[in-house]
Amino acid sequence: MTYGSEPKQRRLVHPLWTHLPAVAVIIVMIIFIIKNSPFPAKVPVHFNSTSNGVPNGYGSPWEMIGLLLGLSVFIIIISVIIDEHWARQEKKRAFNWLCWLDDLTAGWMVGIGIDTLLYIKSGLYLYNANWGLIGGIAGGALFLSLLIEILRPYRPYDIKPAGDTPYSEAELSQQLKSNGAFIYWDNQNPFWVTLSAVLLPLIFIASTITVWAAEGLILFVIIFIVISVLITIAMITLVYGGQRNVVTRQELSVCWGLAGIKVLRLKTALIADAALMDFAPLRDFGGYGIRYGRGMTAYFLRGSRGVTITMINGKKYLVGSDYSERLLAVLQIVTGKK
Repeated sequence: MTYGSEPKQRRLVHPLWTHLPAVAVIIVMIIFIIKNSPFPAKVPVHFNSTSNGVPNGYGSPWEMIGLLLGLSVFIIIISVIIDEHWARQEKKRAFNWLCWLDDLTAGWMVGIGIDTLLYIKSGLYLYNANWGLIGGIAGGALFLSLLIEILRPYRPYDIKPAGDTPYSEAELSQQLKSNGAFIYWDNQNPFWVTLSAVLLPLIFIASTITVWAAEGLILFVIIFIVISVLITIAMITLVYGGQRNVVTRQELSVCWGLAGIKVLRLKTALIADAALMDFAPLRDFGGYGIRYGRGMTAYFLRGSRGVTITMINGKKYLVGSDYSERLLAVLQIVTGKK
């Protein structure tokens, strides 16, 4: 939790060269495609689930190639955005375990693509996945990714706080009287949020591997990979990193996830009243997250205390915070209402 001047803008904090393993495997697949072209116009793309490796569906090989390469490039772009947010939120050097997201995914999909193309070029009727080849490509990309993350330099994001814990009302008032930008924030990031953001995508990925190993349904597996990647992106973007409550001169906002998606934005000029509130999450709101109960919309991920905010139009909101008293004090000073 801190408050102070808004950070100076800088293009990128996270170095782009950390994504080289994912880019490298894509280049490997492109070279492989060029060296082994042309391919037949119609190739097996679906296999009988009851007879292991027996094709029962045909289509263009370029559909599969385009999907695998396109999805790999897409996940690299998403990974760049996620890693940049990670780097900007680092207060000290911390291992970014999300660094493997694009490298492992791209390595796995490139491994699938190369293995499938080798099967097509072989002219064999039955398809048996070469797990050694696929695992070697994905594992190599993952190993390089983790090694590069160890070598990644720590680049502190330029945040100049006006004060830190313990909270100083005098410093805050002085900061508000100046003409400089002002920002305050605190975080709610319980362990269950991190666990769910990691566990759910892993369950889908493990299910994909199991289905492919047992059934050999290539197109189905590719679709399942796409769904798994989208779920991973959604969980990391919207959930991982928890809830951040941000107060500036102009507004109070509640942001979720590593990308800081704003789920609530209130203009401070329209706030009529703010007060502390003790509540029972399950009894009063039926759980955690974004909830409605007791005549208000609530935003919290843990705890049983927050700040209720009443707007001029009568709408009420509850914002959960691990520092409820401090958040209330900040709102009272910003709005000028005790």
